[in-house]
Amino acid sequence: MHSGPNGLIGRRGVLRAAGAGIGVLAFSAVLSACSPQKPEGSGSADGTAGQGTDDPVDTLTLALPSSVSTLDVSRESGILNYVVACLVQESLLSVGPTGKLLPGLAESWKQPDATTYVYTLRRDAKFSDGTPVTTDDVLASVEAARDDASGLAYAWADVASVKATGAREITVRLKKPDAAFAWTPTPGTLLISSKAFLSRNKGKVGTPRTLLLGSGPYKVTSFAADDHVGLERNDDWWGDRPSVRSLKLSFIPDAGTRLVAMKSGSVDGALGLPSDEARSWEADAQVTYTGDRSVVALAFDTAKAPFDDVHVRKAFAHAADRAGMTKGILHGKAEVASTLVSPDMWGDLLDADAVDAAYDELPAWDFDLGLARAELAKSAHKDGFSVDLSYPGSGPQLGKAALALAASLKELGITLNVKETTLEQWIADLLPGKKPLQFLWYYPVTGDPAELTNAYLDGRATATNLPHYDSPVVDTALAAAREATDPAARGAHLMTAVTTSAADLPYLPLWWAQTATAFSKDLVFEEPGPFALVGPWATRVKKAAS
Repeated sequence: MHSGPNGLIGRRGVLRAAGAGIGVLAFSAVLSACSPQKPEGSGSADGTAGQGTDDPVDTLTLALPSSVSTLDVSRESGILNYVVACLVQESLLSVGPTGKLLPGLAESWKQPDATTYVYTLRRDAKFSDGTPVTTDDVLASVEAARDDASGLAYAWADVASVKATGAREITVRLKKPDAAFAWTPTPGTLLISSKAFLSRNKGKVGTPRTLLLGSGPYKVTSFAADDHVGLERNDDWWGDRPSVRSLKLSFIPDAGTRLVAMKSGSVDGALGLPSDEARSWEADAQVTYTGDRSVVALAFDTAKAPFDDVHVRKAFAHAADRAGMTKGILHGKAEVASTLVSPDMWGDLLDADAVDAAYDELPAWDFDLGLARAELAKSAHKDGFSVDLSYPGSGPQLGKAALALAASLKELGITLNVKETTLEQWIADLLPGKKPLQFLWYYPVTGDPAELTNAYLDGRATATNLPHYDSPVVDTALAAAREATDPAARGAHLMTAVTTSAADLPYLPLWWAQTATAFSKDLVFEEPGPFALVGPWATRVKKAAS
């Protein structure tokens, strides 16, 4: 799961966590490929960016909106964890800035049959300690990801075997067909280190003393969990040499302090800015807003009162002024969401017209306190109740949305106690059954809608299905999608799961957001895109042309 700044990112869950708006809990990723790509398109304040020069950038200091307690994404999978890890480590495959599946440490791959995947490793890949990347290193990294203590183990649950079948060849066999597995050996659920390093540092990877070892364009030189991460260019990287030699990522959780640091020249920019904060940066920096396919939603625990009553869930839905939130809190840098899956994620499965037609039929849940009051009157809780809702301090927009909802619910006799917590505590609490009402803040790290449907709607997903949602129709559709080999048929099954669940309201989707990045005006961030930060993003920071 993954999340944003630091929300969950990736495929495990809610945030892989959200920190400031970037995605994995938005376990799940803002994200780009962990290997360099030809430009897929360019993207400034309107989502575009120019091309920079090859002039060297000696040092680059950027502000991040939250701290991380570990650099090991298997232990803490927030988007900011990935922002660091994907500069240092690579996976077999990568995800390009626009969401395409691309080569990584594997220069090629094939699928001989529905349950077999074969990957051929690059000859020239080395770890930053100078040792070559071998099949033994890949096998050890997969085993680490599959370990019971790993937060990534869920993605490998249906794997029967992973073996070296040649000097540079890895073969994965599944227990049964699962089309979504094509995305598993990507940064969201596999980051590769050396066998020797993993063995020597079991349980200590990602700490300030041990750091990380990878084959990516940078290596970590220092890490203070409440202060910064320092990185230097890895000259053993197989890709083109990055312009930025030295990189410092400073954890600055206070918005005012971040802006002062930018104005004073203490930092050269920031990643994962909330949209309401980003506007104040536009006078001093080049700010880019990019639709990142992330989603913010409320997750109702349908197994417990009061949210086991659909009328209570509908009352909340009609009491949420989602259009007002996107306009007043996010300043138009978001879109009201009708389901967890952004419409942009269906590109490889269904055409835009089919997606639009299906989404047009989803429940609108218009803001209407009269309808909300009527739904509550039909429930077993017509006299109201009290419930808590926590949000991470790195996501102030979530807190503002919660307070707006609380004001509406007060009119119905419902008390919503809004509580700010640390990102680390919020991620720790983001588990099914932990709380009756939770925020889901998720940043996808793949271009596959199953990343969200399988984690959050499947009754089998006991570790990530926050609302304890259980629908035979949805489970059947997801099972059929796993085995489908035709993209259109697979898309149709996934869409059945999306449309069926929307009517049941286990989640109330609030918005699909945009991510803001800011760089000083003498720099250019090439190829911003929905997945621009999960990958070797710093290799695309360049000097601006004069």
